[in-house]
Amino acid sequence: MTEPEIIIDGKKFKIVRQSRRGEVTVYTSGKFYARVGKPEVVAAMLSLHKKFDSFGFPVAPTVGSGEFESQAYFIEESLGDECFSFLFKHDFDKDGVISPELFERFISVSEKFARAQLRSATVDMTDVSFTKLVGPDDLKDELPEFSQRISERYQQALTGLKVFPQVLTQGDFNPHNIFPKGVIDFEETYYGPAGYDLVTNIFSNEYFPSVTGYEYIRLSSFTDEQKALYYKRLDAIYIAAGLPKISDYLQHFEFLRAIWLVKRNHRMPKLQQWRYELFKKNYLL
Repeated sequence: MTEPEIIIDGKKFKIVRQSRRGEVTVYTSGKFYARVGKPEVVAAMLSLHKKFDSFGFPVAPTVGSGEFESQAYFIEESLGDECFSFLFKHDFDKDGVISPELFERFISVSEKFARAQLRSATVDMTDVSFTKLVGPDDLKDELPEFSQRISERYQQALTGLKVFPQVLTQGDFNPHNIFPKGVIDFEETYYGPAGYDLVTNIFSNEYFPSVTGYEYIRLSSFTDEQKALYYKRLDAIYIAAGLPKISDYLQHFEFLRAIWLVKRNHRMPKLQQWRYELFKKNYLL
């Protein structure tokens, strides 16, 4: 049984959550986060963290690592108290729109992420890792009557996006995992088409209802002008790198992200049904 508090390097940490597979527990002291768990798993996570850092991704600096009882740990600095999701909500609740100043800070972090991601580019990768992330087979099991259509559109999207290199992919790049000082949630690694994370950052909001009555709802919304500015800035980075504009391939990127958002929502039945209907309307009917 996990203790609610631990002391590492003279600092008192309180439990935050367990990682997705339950092999590592995340603790916070306020200014720092500690990841504690199976030595081999913690070592892999730390190695991955250093890999992202080596490419210049805006990740939290690590400040220590070692052994804790029969487990291992590493400590990283906190990136702040509030992610962009909640910062956006404050603006939206107050003025009905995300302020230009805050949105600019959001774009700046996204640009740094985009440049780092392109530095991780590789070629001749298989689609296995990315397909595992997106999960089309899960969705086909849930919507068997549309199985063939999902398979066809998935392959069309992968084929269409082969114009982009394969890059290290965070997999859930969105305002809830982005802080003004950087990005969190690099627990696993995937290789996927450059641009997927960046589209995810703006598009994921569309799969949360803007009305009450669901397990989760949209906290704020981007204006059309903000979306256009975001893609103008990110497209410029890709053009400078000799790549196509991300915005010219939104139909493929958004379809892939929609699969990820729709699948495996059984713990949220109201939201799940709402997402099923939206997905079918947008892509299958």
